[in-house]
Amino acid sequence: MKTWITYLAATALGLAATLLFGDIAAFRQAMYTITALLVQIGGFVLIPLVFFGFSSGIASLRKDEKGGIFTRTSITWSVLSTLLLALCGAFIFGLFPVAFPASSTAGSDPSVIKTVASQSLSTLFNSMLPINPFYSLSSAESFLLPVIVISCIFGYFLKPNVEIIRPAYVTMNSLSETMFRLARSYAAVGHFFIFFASSYWFSRLQDEGTVFVASRLLILLLASTVFVVLGVLPLLFALLTKFKVNPYRLLYRVLAPAIAGLFSGSIFFTSPMTISLSRHNLGCQKRVSATAVPLYTFIGRGGSAMIAAASICSLLYATSGSMPSLKIVLFVGLASAGVSYASSLYLGYEVFFIAVIALKWLRIDLHGAEMTLIGLMPLLNGLGVLVDSFIAALGTSYTCQAMGTRVECAYPDIL
Repeated sequence: MKTWITYLAATALGLAATLLFGDIAAFRQAMYTITALLVQIGGFVLIPLVFFGFSSGIASLRKDEKGGIFTRTSITWSVLSTLLLALCGAFIFGLFPVAFPASSTAGSDPSVIKTVASQSLSTLFNSMLPINPFYSLSSAESFLLPVIVISCIFGYFLKPNVEIIRPAYVTMNSLSETMFRLARSYAAVGHFFIFFASSYWFSRLQDEGTVFVASRLLILLLASTVFVVLGVLPLLFALLTKFKVNPYRLLYRVLAPAIAGLFSGSIFFTSPMTISLSRHNLGCQKRVSATAVPLYTFIGRGGSAMIAAASICSLLYATSGSMPSLKIVLFVGLASAGVSYASSLYLGYEVFFIAVIALKWLRIDLHGAEMTLIGLMPLLNGLGVLVDSFIAALGTSYTCQAMGTRVECAYPDIL
């Protein structure tokens, strides 16, 4: 059975389990423990997959002189999707203004906000210049940038332009294929993971209760997500590919990692699925799937930027009691887009990170009101990662289409 069907079925079972046992504390604790373990398994699969796949992918792109097209299309898709989605989040709020509700974390100690900026900058620079590559690979359980940097350097010099390098290139390519087999199996059995992740997600929202008394916020977030997934992203993809590919055929084929992103809120958990399904369901080359998807974990976070922009505007409305001006809404969207490129520093809290840093950039002091975002982080971050998964998949397809290497996959052959 296809992944998009099995993942939806697992979601329905998770909802049913929550309705039956969601009030039992032992059930919530068990779902939390299992979900945390499964997210760690995602990182266990992703790190070697990226190291071997990214290295061999860079070498292959250099061998065939496709690096220029890859870089151009990746940057184009990243900039356009991030800007458009962040601005959409801000302006959809302008059409449907909602005051952000007070969640269970409202009034919490805001001291953590003061340390986010300084810690994030030091972490970013230290990761970009890893002193010991082997230590960086072993300690990259929550941040992918050092792995990508090391793999890019290694892959650059792995180009098989001389005979003595060719055995190393063949070996790395074989190891990459082995990791793709693991990722395929990971995606195929992922519906078992989704049952536990969705059960925990639904129980968290049930325990929080805020969305049930603030339905307007839920409508705003869901409407924004549906609008960009079914409208903005397909239109942008169609324009860039000159309407040669039907984007909606691609969207449902990568629904599985989007569902995984919604319930886990972790790009680490979903990326192995996205890498595998972009190859097997979308017809993308292995070398592009293994390089583009990991890159989009950093430069393709338009979904998180969109949710953050809408949340910031909603917080401004709630704290000031009046609608923010069009100028402020515009700058909130632009700031959220810019900050999103560093949001993977705070895995699982990307929306919170974007909101805090964007407000600092704009010199807006909400006196700790940002802490109310944490109570709704499963919903906010989940929706952001859901959209980010679609961004990565469509961006990878766009690159392959520009290279002329994408192939059509018959429905019976997809996962």
